[in-house]
Amino acid sequence: MITEDAAQLEVLTAEVDILRRSQQHGQGLAHRRKLVDALLARAQAAAASGAAISARLGAPSLPSPLFGMALALASEWRAALDEDLGQALSSDMFGSFQNAVGLAARELERRATESWQSYAAQRTPETSSEILAALAADLKAGSTVARISRLSEKVGRLRQRLVPSPEELDEFDAATAEIRSAWSTLDVAGLSDEVVAFLRAAHSDRGALLELLTAAVRDWLQERGATAHYCIRPSDQ
Repeated sequence: MITEDAAQLEVLTAEVDILRRSQQHGQGLAHRRKLVDALLARAQAAAASGAAISARLGAPSLPSPLFGMALALASEWRAALDEDLGQALSSDMFGSFQNAVGLAARELERRATESWQSYAAQRTPETSSEILAALAADLKAGSTVARISRLSEKVGRLRQRLVPSPEELDEFDAATAEIRSAWSTLDVAGLSDEVVAFLRAAHSDRGALLELLTAAVRDWLQERGATAHYCIRPSDQ
């Protein structure tokens, strides 16, 4: 009886040991899967961003050769797991596979970032901060200037993204299109340096010096029917 109990205990102990090792293996695989999933998520985001930018530029989206190495190591890792799970988990094969995936992900991110910076530089409308500042308090142009400023801030925030999502690319395109449309409605053709200098000074706390009210400035104000919006007051100094 004692012999039979001892034998059964030995079998039970072996079974528990197998279960314990299986649980450890399961935890090890789950941890490794999280690591790889995080790298793959970065790679997928960079690939989607790069493809979206390439489509906008009409350029081909080239695959990363580093993924070929990662895929080869993935096949080796999977075969090793099938052959001997414990041995595979204790080897350095996963480290090599993880490094390969990381290199591929970083390569895609680098290429997506470079494409994004180039695209954003090409598509961001050129506006004059001097003109916007001069027209900020103008009754006719003030709301348009505020809109351009608000959209420009949004574009600036988007340009700070290293790898924008396709949705953020859509936001960027929409915002830059709105800026171009709004800028085209501003009467900037007649804004000479004299007009800009007068407007900026007139809307400042100190006001514009009388010498800034040149004939060109008066003509510009009269053309816009804006002469009544400005007045002369004595200086405090």
